[in-house]
Amino acid sequence: MADIVSLRNSAVSWGLLPGHRDYVRFVILGRSRTGSNLLRGLLQSRHDVTVHGEIFKNPEAVEWGTDRFSAARRTLLRYRTDPARFLESDVFRRVPLAIKALGFKLFYYHAQQHPGKLVWDYLRTHREIRVIHIKRHNILRTHLSRIRAEQSNSWVDVEGRARPAQPVELDFADCEQVFVRTRAWEQEYDRFFSDHPLLEVIYEELAADHHREMERIQEFLSLELLEALPQTHKQSSDPLREAIVNYAGLKLGFKDTPWAEFFDE
Repeated sequence: MADIVSLRNSAVSWGLLPGHRDYVRFVILGRSRTGSNLLRGLLQSRHDVTVHGEIFKNPEAVEWGTDRFSAARRTLLRYRTDPARFLESDVFRRVPLAIKALGFKLFYYHAQQHPGKLVWDYLRTHREIRVIHIKRHNILRTHLSRIRAEQSNSWVDVEGRARPAQPVELDFADCEQVFVRTRAWEQEYDRFFSDHPLLEVIYEELAADHHREMERIQEFLSLELLEALPQTHKQSSDPLREAIVNYAGLKLGFKDTPWAEFFDE
């Protein structure tokens, strides 16, 4: 199937098949471990939506998150030297007529060095680009999930074979830094895209009832309402007090702080 899709897209690019650019452009904005893979999979389950991965994660290579496009030398050169042109010609490219919406994942800390920062200038200038800002209420869960993913080198489960994770010990100062920084990022980029159509999606709500949340998201993207099916599996759902070795100490340390709510489970 992937080869067929790749050939079809190449044929559209070469003008051998009809294509168009009159689709909804969007970005899934956020940080790691906040449900962006869940959201991407739900959208990708539709036949008329394309969602690329973390394209701007690696300054040296285009990480499409799919095997649909080859890493052509000219494409890589545009990516490295002229990211605005790369966005226009390679990301928001001509696609088959069936595609109604096209987007990609972008984390706060991606493309923060020149010339990569031109990506943000492009997005801010093009106010028609819609922004799905995905957040996770419990940032402690975000931090724990990232630590576990780094230790296991397992970032997404598409087969439902996740193994029980071992409890970990978290550093108080590291937790506090992550809490503060993540909230600051969320507020900063809400302001940055204040002139864009912007939809806030909360991971906990998406995971609890993806049917309801996907209705909101599809309406935001001007899509016909269709059933969207998850393409990934939750890697862990054990209680925090069991997942974190020093949970009691952390809970006591964050008592009477803005972050105390993360320990109310």
